[in-house]
Amino acid sequence: MNEAINQLVLQSLATKLAKSELESAQNEAFYQLATSELKAMNEVLEYDPALKELFEETKAKMQKGE
Repeated sequence: MNEAINQLVLQSLATKLAKSELESAQNEAFYQLATSELKAMNEVLEYDPALKELFEETKAKMQKGE
């Protein structure tokens, strides 16, 4: 009886660990993608000062609720 319970406990733990690790890996992938996209956007804004100025103006308007 104890061996059967131990096997079920181990299976349950393995399943929970696998689900947790999968979720962690997915979150890491989303983070890396978002970071990459943000870096690219910042590089574009740094490359074109006029675009950066327009971005900052638009950002200010949005924050004011215009």
